[in-house]
Amino acid sequence: MHSGEDIVNNFSEIFGEEQSIILKNSQVLSPDYVPSQLIGRKKEITELARIFKPLDSKGYPSNALVLGYPGSGKTVVTKFLLQKLIERLESKKIMDHTLKWIYISCKIQHTENSILYEMIKQVDPKTKVPMKGFSLDYYYSVLWKVIKENNVSLVVVLDEIDYLKKDDFLYNISRAGESKFLNTGHFISTIGISNDLHYGENLDPRVKSSMNFKDFIFPLYDTYQIRMILCDRVKLAFNEGSIIEETINLCAAISAKSHGDARKAIELLRASAIYAEENGFSQVLPEHIDKVFDTVDADRFEKLVPGMAFHKKIVLLAILKLINHNKKTTTATEIKDTYTQISKVIGENCRARTTVANSIAELIMIGMIKEVALRKGQGASGREIELDIPSKERLEELLYQDYRLEDARNVKPAPFM
Repeated sequence: MHSGEDIVNNFSEIFGEEQSIILKNSQVLSPDYVPSQLIGRKKEITELARIFKPLDSKGYPSNALVLGYPGSGKTVVTKFLLQKLIERLESKKIMDHTLKWIYISCKIQHTENSILYEMIKQVDPKTKVPMKGFSLDYYYSVLWKVIKENNVSLVVVLDEIDYLKKDDFLYNISRAGESKFLNTGHFISTIGISNDLHYGENLDPRVKSSMNFKDFIFPLYDTYQIRMILCDRVKLAFNEGSIIEETINLCAAISAKSHGDARKAIELLRASAIYAEENGFSQVLPEHIDKVFDTVDADRFEKLVPGMAFHKKIVLLAILKLINHNKKTTTATEIKDTYTQISKVIGENCRARTTVANSIAELIMIGMIKEVALRKGQGASGREIELDIPSKERLEELLYQDYRLEDARNVKPAPFM
């Protein structure tokens, strides 16, 4: 027999009656939220906006690459700018037809077929075109048809563009106007977003020439900028008096020092609020930041890996393979050799030596690895690389979730073969 106290029969007993005393709108703290005003990115917005100035004189916008470290505002700035651009065009009656912007995550749609289908669906939501089963030529012909029928020009945002399987799509889309696939005076402009600061350098020369991308580099946020962003979100997300200023200051300082990633600073604030609420506090206090930081930081690395530039992933995998074989540290030379070894196994062309050096520097900057000084012999010293992450094995498994690295699973670094 069960006691009467062990019976649940209504939602109040499951969820409780009380509403949140700390958070009033947690959606404001989600990664997909686009705020009504952007903080700390005026220069970047203004510079990126210049690619659309030709529209004022019936010209065509340029193609752009928005590059920078994770959490530096690339995606939110691009979406915010395009929202404001559409508002301006409609208000000023600048174009004689509609401009529509399309957002595509290349981590999800990374094949030419899937991107074309997604574009068709966003231009014409009522389309009856099947997702697969036809040739690429068919999907291109349908795309040109729906663009003409809907009388639109397009701005295509390709987030994490380095996930594209091939460059062919970029070449074909850049030639649409020249090939008379669009109505006269219409265009398709492309904005690629990537964490790989060197993405454009390694494009196929014909694609590079055809797209003629303009590069825009976004820096990491500093403490002041992160604090201002957090204050702006707090006003919308938190009940009045439920978080103290010292908590916001600490969250900003820790985030700026650790990674300069505004998204992770917001996530740290959200996790702290949840911790405070679950433990019966009416305010989010500085000590709550400390309580959840390690969990959020570990989670940050796991969320960071899938969005990394591909060749940076290969460098990280080389480091993990070297150190996972019972070594505490490794060297830049060993990393370069293992990077070359993995690249050959997976059929990827090796990039210049500076690619490995740049990737190592960037991994140090975001806190995944660190340099350590080691004494080597009498009076001699050297610098080696050490991992600075919670779980090496978990991180390596995350890398294999990228289908392009699957064949590297059984690679053993040269020193251990």
